[in-house]
Amino acid sequence: MKALTFLSSLTAVGISILGQCLGVLDDSYSVGNAWFVGVLAGLMTLLILIDSQVMTKSYIVSLSTISGILGVGILYFPAAIINIFLSVKLNKKKKEDLK
Repeated sequence: MKALTFLSSLTAVGISILGQCLGVLDDSYSVGNAWFVGVLAGLMTLLILIDSQVMTKSYIVSLSTISGILGVGILYFPAAIINIFLSVKLNKKKKEDLK
């Protein structure tokens, strides 16, 4: 799960910065710097490495995915797919903890 977390975070941060540098993310359609929201969402994913409850980790991954898509749009799609895989793993872990 740590590998997926780092992969998701690096993908989100990299795509957000690359989109800003290449001019794909233009501020004319959004308020503020959209790429910063993508970077923040990528860094937010790293919060699940802190020991906490599985439900909190699921909430953080969902919040990261939603804010990344709202901030960066379609460019966040690869990181969102990895976040979905993280959510599936967390749900399996939650079901194992309940047994």
